[in-house]
Amino acid sequence: MTIILTDTSWNELWQKTSDRSKDFETSDRGKIPNVCNTYDWQVELRSGLTLSIHEVELTEDIVWTRDRWDDSQFGLSFFLSGKVRIERYSLTDETDESVGKYYSECNCNFKETEWWKAGEKFSRIYLKIEPQQFFQSFGEQELEQIPIYLRQAVIGDRVQPYYQQREITQQMWMVLSNILKCPYQGLMKRMYLESQTMELIAFHFQQCQEQDIGDRHFPTKNLSDIDRIYQAKEILLKNLESPPCLIDLARQVGLNEFKLKRGFRKVFGTSAFKYLHDYRLEQARQLLALGDMNVEEVALKIGFDSRSYFASSFRKKFGLNPKQYFQHCQKSL
Repeated sequence: MTIILTDTSWNELWQKTSDRSKDFETSDRGKIPNVCNTYDWQVELRSGLTLSIHEVELTEDIVWTRDRWDDSQFGLSFFLSGKVRIERYSLTDETDESVGKYYSECNCNFKETEWWKAGEKFSRIYLKIEPQQFFQSFGEQELEQIPIYLRQAVIGDRVQPYYQQREITQQMWMVLSNILKCPYQGLMKRMYLESQTMELIAFHFQQCQEQDIGDRHFPTKNLSDIDRIYQAKEILLKNLESPPCLIDLARQVGLNEFKLKRGFRKVFGTSAFKYLHDYRLEQARQLLALGDMNVEEVALKIGFDSRSYFASSFRKKFGLNPKQYFQHCQKSL
């Protein structure tokens, strides 16, 4: 049996079963009957930096729709066991998050769906970074050495969606092991975990710098080009009904077509028009759920001239055709 969860239903189940303890660190352990055993532990190590460990062992397959994100949340997530399939709507195609990999991200209020399989134990170490607080003591030259998606949030207070997956290196594995086997308690534990966490972040930044140097075709250190990629995204989203073609879009933002295509995929993990396609469908889903427009009106609103193509695309992404989804939402009201 597959269980459908939302953030709200998960929190309701969790509140009934969790056993919480709290000192300078917080831990929650619980068993949700016929769903999972779960353990969550976290500690704020310094202003703008939180370390957490998550473990889940499922007894049933789960499809989890998540839509409650913190606008300013950046993070690094290291997968220690298990595999989860995830789609971040309007940000990435479906991706596997599995042992041996880690990702850097900015959630930025993007919705996602996760597919979890029963019988697997999923565990990860997650670092939450709040850029304005974490980097407040860094000088201008130091900030030039951090990844562009973080630098934009610090210097310009700009929060942009971002996701990139990488391999966990041998150096990272050693630090992750040290975190799990921390031999200290109290103040010494906090100091030790902060030092190990900072080392993980340093290794991540090193990988980013090495990629910048190795990628000659797309100069990620050039803030002007990055800004143009984000500008291209904004132009697409502001013109859902009649977006420009790729050549015109490239001309509007001052890039050649090849550079725009390569840059968009590098920044957002997918092509410009796959990004637009997924964004349109997510907007359609939200409009249908509101119930103020019928299916044809929604299709036109988001730029689908063909109702049949809209219906097939919607069904492929969400498992129901638009009319079925509309009727389902009306019954739930």
